Amino acid sequence: MTCIMISKLTYQKSRDHASSVAEEQTLFTAKSEDHGTASPRPASHILLSLFSETAKPSQYTEMDIDKDSYTKLIILILQFLDEENYKESLHLLEQESKIFFNVNYFGETIVNGEWEKAEEYLSSFTKLNDNRYSMKLFFEIRKQKYYEASVRNDQAEGVNVLWPDLKVFLDFQDENYEELAGLIDLKNFRDNEHLSQNVNKESARAISWGDLKSLVEQNPTLQDKLIFPRLNKSGLLSIITLICPNPGKKTSIKEELIYLILQFLDEEKLKGTCHKLEQESKIFFNMNYFGEFVISGEWDKALKYLSAFTMPDDNQHSAKIVFTLEKQKYLANLGRNDQVQAIKILPNDLQDNFLYKYMDATSLRANLCDVLKESVKSNPILQDKLKFPAMDKSRLLTILKKIMDWWIPHCANSTTDLYKKNISLVNIPKIPYLCREPMIAVNSHCQEASALPVSNGLVFHDSSCCNDVSLQAGMKSSEKYGSRDNTYLADANSGVYGKSTEKLAEINDPSECQTLVLPDTSLTGGVTRLMYSCSGDFILALTQNATHKLWRWYCDDQHSSSKASTNVEPQLYQPSSGLIMTNEIGTQPENALSCFSLKDPYLFSASGGKISIFNLETFERLSTFGSPPPSTTYFTFLMQNIFAIGLDDSILIRCFDSKKTIAHLKGHQKRITCLAFSQNLNVLVSSGADAQLCVWSTNGWEKLASKILQSTGEMLECPVVNHIEFHQDQIHLLAVHERNVHIYEAPTLNHSMQWVPQESDLPITYATYSCDGQSIFVSFKNGCIKVLVATTLYLRCRINVTAYIPPGLSSDVYPAVIAAHPFQPNNIALGLTDGRVHVLEPLESEGEWGISPQPKDGDGLSTASCSAVLE
Repeated sequence: MTCIMISKLTYQKSRDHASSVAEEQTLFTAKSEDHGTASPRPASHILLSLFSETAKPSQYTEMDIDKDSYTKLIILILQFLDEENYKESLHLLEQESKIFFNVNYFGETIVNGEWEKAEEYLSSFTKLNDNRYSMKLFFEIRKQKYYEASVRNDQAEGVNVLWPDLKVFLDFQDENYEELAGLIDLKNFRDNEHLSQNVNKESARAISWGDLKSLVEQNPTLQDKLIFPRLNKSGLLSIITLICPNPGKKTSIKEELIYLILQFLDEEKLKGTCHKLEQESKIFFNMNYFGEFVISGEWDKALKYLSAFTMPDDNQHSAKIVFTLEKQKYLANLGRNDQVQAIKILPNDLQDNFLYKYMDATSLRANLCDVLKESVKSNPILQDKLKFPAMDKSRLLTILKKIMDWWIPHCANSTTDLYKKNISLVNIPKIPYLCREPMIAVNSHCQEASALPVSNGLVFHDSSCCNDVSLQAGMKSSEKYGSRDNTYLADANSGVYGKSTEKLAEINDPSECQTLVLPDTSLTGGVTRLMYSCSGDFILALTQNATHKLWRWYCDDQHSSSKASTNVEPQLYQPSSGLIMTNEIGTQPENALSCFSLKDPYLFSASGGKISIFNLETFERLSTFGSPPPSTTYFTFLMQNIFAIGLDDSILIRCFDSKKTIAHLKGHQKRITCLAFSQNLNVLVSSGADAQLCVWSTNGWEKLASKILQSTGEMLECPVVNHIEFHQDQIHLLAVHERNVHIYEAPTLNHSMQWVPQESDLPITYATYSCDGQSIFVSFKNGCIKVLVATTLYLRCRINVTAYIPPGLSSDVYPAVIAAHPFQPNNIALGLTDGRVHVLEPLESEGEWGISPQPKDGDGLSTASCSAVLE
């Protein structure tokens, strides 16, 4: 019998142990040659050991925030997770980052018979058809799973494994095919020569692991992922302690390091690891992540996440939350069609008759989520876990880069053995704290900014846990507008900020960004609507004179991509027929609103007259419908062929196929200005010239909520909402009028945030989310573009009109509309009032528009000067 020992996870592996038994080693400290015990090293050697495994110090001249830096930081985080015993986070990060294949962990899953877990781990690094070694790995795992089902005489599981898990290999004519063919005809598993040696499942698994281990080490896809660098113990924690010796009294260095790691994981889209680390570390309860499970009705996942932080017998608040979730799970299992009974039970228990009007399950769950959030906030066990500190983007990676920028010159200029050389750490960069200080909150009736305690300022408004910070409830409210609706974040360079000294990333010259003016043979009117195609290969504009223009990007010898960018000039598309897509103009063109919507390959468009349907390839008008009055002011497709049409004071819901009106929604007093549909919540939100937002349920088309949008400043009349748009999470709603930018939460229209720009820049002409939901682009009548951090409404960059419009043009030229690229989050198109369309991107060397707002004096990474401050 072959015995395979699975060693304790240690992260050390050598090339020659393919034929040997894995041996337990301590990898995070250096061992002395004489006694094999850990010997202490100077603090400088902590830094040396991090990055000297594969290259000589002299090869390092600089360390950019690139793939290499990213990989090294992942390695340090893996070590930290292992040392802190956050095992689930550890293995999830191995899978999501794909940097290190943990042979020992993979072996544990095999020996323990955890076949699904083993295959899931393996499939994160290689696919079945990558090479013959990968194919053999998957085949052996599934074959062993089938054998064990045969031993148990579990015919049902055996069939499930055979169909389709094993039969997929019949498509490949190799040794697996022959073995599988024999396996299908096998009546008694002991007739197989290989299986007849297996007296029990433990020995079978041991033999299987021996074979699998050899395949792993021979697999070219995995070979460069099997060796983990030797690091001193607590490498990442040691670096942080060196540069931030006085982190503050409220949290420990280790806790702040976990916050930094969570931010990094979130920014790098390593979501699985991020949320698992929240649970294992227990320092941050992600309200939005928890809320997503509630809204989607995933009760087991909601309960599992909650159980990582509190149990029902902890206190009455925990018991109530668990009971509510368990009850919803029970009702869902009773019968998903009995929604009326569920509604009757729910309001009685939660004492919220307001829920009676929510006749669909999604809206019920959304309001249940709000109720549960209040219970979570009241729970003393969870109260101190709901606030995530605000910090600069990529804070942890920036700290690592800074320390290496200081360290590398010592390595590059040294000709001696650095392990025998004590390097002075006197001038090592120091920072006063790891995470950002509390943001500055302001009240609309104050002329100067006032700092608020963090405990009053941090609430959560976005599914991204690590950027999920804003300022909401800590300020005095206006007696007229109420506490929620008058809270906002001021523009960093506005007059409201008064004495603020924050430096803003500002772009003034064309050389400071990439710009492209789209070619145009005739400027016949200002651009009123603008959009990218869903695939990003063309831009479509609608002008004031009701004509459309379409620019296409094509591949050529120099450019393999046909996606819109500033590097390649597109062609102003004109079909061979010479047709021009022109809408019918209404009887009052000066008051007409233009709108259009794409439903490939067709364009629906209107300019005050009938709605026209065009073929985008031929520009042929295929049909018209919807004769005014009333005039069409906005329209959008909701789901399948359901069409919402905004009119002068109401909304029509029509089926495009049957051409029948499904519903006529009334609730606005003036014309509809915009419509936005949430696919997750199944609700339609409308905005009107009456400054009102309304939420409509697709189940019965009842109005669920409405709110009058308020304004700050000197505006006396109600603000006209000129645009609304859902964030990619399909919950947060961007609402824009000429003085403010607002964020609401659907379907209840809870007011989350408000941003007030500098008075001299007003009015706002348009605003839109970036495709990744991380930024908001805001245009102004003075021509400037401001880029906001979507989750905090912090101003990160200002693009002045001189950066994209040459001098000498009329001062009346400004962006009337902005379109965001569907794949490139920093690529935008501007539709100007003179008819031109400009595409803007940051410089390739920058990669993005500005950076997150910089810390104040003393909050940055510096060398001697900062150390002197600390002293």
